[in-house]
Amino acid sequence: MAALAFSAVASCAAGRGDQSDGTRLDIAATDGDDASVSSHPGGDDTAGDLPAAQDSASAPVDNAPPPMGAPPIQSSEPAGASPQDPSAGVDGCPQGMILVEGEYCPEPTQKCIDWMEDPVQFPYARCRAFEQPSTCKVDRVPVRFCIDRYEASDSTGMPVGDVSWTQAKAACEASGKRLCQEKEWVFACEGEEMRPYPYGYVRDASLCNFDRTEDLVTLKGDLADHREPVTANPDCLSPFGVQNMVGNIDEWVVLDKPHYSQVNGGRKMMSGLKGGWWGPLRNRCRPTTVDHDEVFHELQTGYRCCADAQ
Repeated sequence: MAALAFSAVASCAAGRGDQSDGTRLDIAATDGDDASVSSHPGGDDTAGDLPAAQDSASAPVDNAPPPMGAPPIQSSEPAGASPQDPSAGVDGCPQGMILVEGEYCPEPTQKCIDWMEDPVQFPYARCRAFEQPSTCKVDRVPVRFCIDRYEASDSTGMPVGDVSWTQAKAACEASGKRLCQEKEWVFACEGEEMRPYPYGYVRDASLCNFDRTEDLVTLKGDLADHREPVTANPDCLSPFGVQNMVGNIDEWVVLDKPHYSQVNGGRKMMSGLKGGWWGPLRNRCRPTTVDHDEVFHELQTGYRCCADAQ
């Protein structure tokens, strides 16, 4: 039944291509453990195209626990930008950020032992359970940095959506931070244990906002908004205590290595998306969605920031 539901959602999304300027989907598997889904002009974690972005709250505030019901903040900064107290908070990180420190594994082995869909038919298939523990194939790399505890939010506490990579990068820099590197985001999500999911080895949609299969599309054929407040899902935590790293909203990162997009004429891209959104997607720490360029934006694209630790 899960595979049927997944396939049905994918087919429904693919059928909306005429509403996305004829965008087509291509699947590009990398090493089996981390299949990337690509499309033109942008790829996504599910089979098919998403509709054009709808209006969303555009007055982001600082990435501390957000106030509920506060009046919108008028700002000339790019979407997601807000002033940030540059003084160090706890452990050498600005307020609202968490210190991430440890030994990062560039190339782990994470073996799925229970697929929810056929990974041959669906390269972006979901995994119900992974073999424990994960192992590292190469030497680890020491890392130390700060990352926002929560996704960037608007004045109502909802994650900012409809943001491009370029806007997210500018927003982080405007607040004295920077857009996270791919490996930083991954390590903050999985920790030294290399957990496939931030909370462990077994997929659990009760902890995070993902695997929604009902009411994903509005009567007009647009993507339905199922974002939840950035402070929701208190048990959707990484080993470092970073919240909602999978599900809720896709998060922009700077790729560790340039991606030369074959579906975009071989153009060099540094933009990637991590974590997935609220639909039935991979929603794991390692997969990165590529082929969305630096100006792509839709309802489900958001971000959080990183910074150097003092």
